[in-house]
Amino acid sequence: MSKIISFASDFGLEDGSVGIVKGVINRIDPNIKINDISHGIPPQNIKQGSLLLMRAIQYIPQGVLLAVVDPGVGTDRKPIALDTEWGVMIGPDNGLLNLACATVGGAQRGFLLENEDWIIPSEGNTFHGRDIFSPFAAGYASGQLAIEDFGSELDLSNLNQYLIPLTEVTGKEIKGEILWVDHYGNCQTNVSPEELRGLKKSIGDVVNIKIGNVEIKTTWVDSYQGEYLGDVGLITDSWGMVSIFASNKNASSILNIKDGVKINFSI
Repeated sequence: MSKIISFASDFGLEDGSVGIVKGVINRIDPNIKINDISHGIPPQNIKQGSLLLMRAIQYIPQGVLLAVVDPGVGTDRKPIALDTEWGVMIGPDNGLLNLACATVGGAQRGFLLENEDWIIPSEGNTFHGRDIFSPFAAGYASGQLAIEDFGSELDLSNLNQYLIPLTEVTGKEIKGEILWVDHYGNCQTNVSPEELRGLKKSIGDVVNIKIGNVEIKTTWVDSYQGEYLGDVGLITDSWGMVSIFASNKNASSILNIKDGVKINFSI
């Protein structure tokens, strides 16, 4: 098994939390490589973390995923490990892991992280990334700890889930929402190109968009430098979804929108 852990969190890089977690891992085994996916997930934002992991899991090395976005730390939410064909995913049972898990075929087994030999004792109960998640990830990645020895096996049907919101499609309209605003201000929707083609639209066509009470017209183009009507355009992004963008500008700022906003496409 490859000694590599891919690590994502909402810790940021200011206070040393990321370095501490990585330090715990490498004290257990200094030969484990750590692949940082991102530590810029918005604080406590399980939705954004789930979407990030779903995107990343298709491209990162197989082995161990350590993911921590954990607003319920210290409560009765469970620390878990999910065993998949891709590898083992470790994190809180709050929906953070389920989209990535589903992307690689679903969980085969799940286990609680409750083996006290692999939990770092602490007076506080607020840093499970350090005290619970990272020791188990390192123990497994290093071959020192079998997943069967993590703790009790879970009933997979009882795990918490985050589900991508579904679109509502008619012959003349698609009702969706903004799933994700990236670093550049591009606004990914939950609308697929196939759904847009269902409105008899193709690259180069004008599409009507309604965001809240604001209605605009723009063009579906095939590159960020394509010509479009108005201040923003439409593009199929690298994840295969329809996104709103502005060439060399920030579409989110131009339209004053953020993730979760409802959006309609129509003929």
